[in-house]
Amino acid sequence: MKTFFFLKRSLAFFGTIGLAFSAFAQEKDQALASVVYDFIHVTDTNKRENPKKESMILYLGKFMSAYKSKTLALKLEEIRKEMGEENDNGNKRKLFSFNSPNVSNDELFLNPQKQKLIRVDKIGPTAYQIPEDYPIINWKITNQTKIIGGYNCQQAFGEFGGRLYTVWFTPEIPFPYGPWKLHGLPGLILQASDAKNDVQFNYGGFKKELDSKVSIALPDNAPQTTLKDFMKAKAAFEKNLMFNQKALAPGNANTRIVLKDQSGRQLSENEFKEMMESRANEKNPINNPLELNK
Repeated sequence: MKTFFFLKRSLAFFGTIGLAFSAFAQEKDQALASVVYDFIHVTDTNKRENPKKESMILYLGKFMSAYKSKTLALKLEEIRKEMGEENDNGNKRKLFSFNSPNVSNDELFLNPQKQKLIRVDKIGPTAYQIPEDYPIINWKITNQTKIIGGYNCQQAFGEFGGRLYTVWFTPEIPFPYGPWKLHGLPGLILQASDAKNDVQFNYGGFKKELDSKVSIALPDNAPQTTLKDFMKAKAAFEKNLMFNQKALAPGNANTRIVLKDQSGRQLSENEFKEMMESRANEKNPINNPLELNK
């Protein structure tokens, strides 16, 4: 009921969005291992000295994988700790925080057996499923080898999203997955980069999820929509983000909304509004997207 409540409240603010519910949401897998990637992306070719950098994590299951921001997960953990702090009256303080636009808020769920790729993203507190075209990459495996993180890796080339990628995969970790949408090799991809090094996924560590409680599953009751409808609704929501977040926040005297910039500095409502307006007025803030052919 709580999810449905937030869904109704959210839709009231940004209008009608085409919805459906997918059986894919009922499929679940258990994380058997995870791998961390240091992600680097030159989003603006006029500012190559200032690429986007983020730590990402890929959870590996028997038939599904989940790719998301580790940076965001660490930030949310900080927020949970702050939420547990007591205020001067000895009451628990509820905290809402906005993350930097350079932090990825979406997650990718890949099911090779059914050739399905589902992106999950949020508008306010409500998660949505956005089906995407299943990535099929015709890899060319070479005889070149090297060691990454103690694993024997083999080189492969493949084109995807308008870019030519060089990847290094290891048959020693027999999962057909990799960072982001790169997958389909007889072993886990540990490193990948495009021909211009505008996009890089560098190996940051592998861990077996022994006795793992990490479940690979789409959120329950998350409605399905198209990317076009989602982006339109998200833009409408963010146009008056402060008002919408206040309206969606539970009515509690101890609830406060904290606004922060990319460096973590707390902002006033006016400063936050000016930052959002400035971002909206930027021309082509990203001229080098991950998928050049979209």
